Amino acid sequence: MTSLFFGGGTPSILPPEMIEQILLHVRKLWPLGDAVEITLEANPESTTYAKLKSWRSAGINRLSLGVQALEDHRLALLGRPHDSQQTRRAFAAAREAGFANINLDLIHGSPGHTPEMWEEELGLAMALGPEHLSCYALTVEPGTPLERQLHTHPWTLPDEETTATLHFLTQRLLEDQGWKRYEISNYARSGYACRHNLDIWLSGDYLGVGPAAHGRITLEDGSVIRNHNHWPLETYIYSLKSGQSPCRWVELSSLEEAGADCLLMGLRLMSGIPRHLYRELAGRDLLDGKAKEAEFLVKEGFLQLDAQTIRLSPKGLDFLDSCLASLI
Repeated sequence: MTSLFFGGGTPSILPPEMIEQILLHVRKLWPLGDAVEITLEANPESTTYAKLKSWRSAGINRLSLGVQALEDHRLALLGRPHDSQQTRRAFAAAREAGFANINLDLIHGSPGHTPEMWEEELGLAMALGPEHLSCYALTVEPGTPLERQLHTHPWTLPDEETTATLHFLTQRLLEDQGWKRYEISNYARSGYACRHNLDIWLSGDYLGVGPAAHGRITLEDGSVIRNHNHWPLETYIYSLKSGQSPCRWVELSSLEEAGADCLLMGLRLMSGIPRHLYRELAGRDLLDGKAKEAEFLVKEGFLQLDAQTIRLSPKGLDFLDSCLASLI
């Protein structure tokens, strides 16, 4: 095991002793040495020094704070229950509790968001001194409170040009301050790239535990099995108590699907995909099935292809979806 990740919800609302019990049980199944990255996602409003100290003592060594914004008006608009002062207190408490690896999740592109506002927020985020920053463009999901607010308030999301400006501003400001962009939306100080995410982006195996969790396992013959657990929580618990599988579905990926997933995940990385990895998963080389498309992308400066690696150029990363549509 190389990593363990408590996330996909708000695990920080669990009693600290429950986190400790889970880790104790995991240690009975797999050795968790000092090199294993153990991340817990937490929101500032549910984070206290006592919890942080307990998590750190239990073995959590990486904290990911769902900050989203460092301006109170934006936090209210996004429906977040915390304010910027709670974020600062949570970060300081995490340092005091012994966390030396902290990520901040940030979102740009909310209604009325300007490049000037984002530049100030990024400056505030960097001033806190985290080791990792995840900077995502806002996605308005159907049925969410924000979507309903957009229908009932005279708010507008930033236009395409402003969204692009926010994206490029993020890259320029962080890289100018020594941050390494290793994935489309993720930046890290040297040595602090998230190992858990890197493993998933490079088609590594992982076990999904809990309601709605996903998992991926590679069998000895190279075939890939994916699963998705039951949800909501009551259904998941019932399946376990009744001796049934907690999986809502299990499927065997075809070579074509495994190759497509490899491109979908791996081309997000600045370093790209090892070419041999794609061949192992897809059962063929990229040029065996998509030679014309790949050669066009190389010629136009979107794709970089050599004997070892398949990667998108900086230009290609800005058109990720279009490049993927050509290659898959």
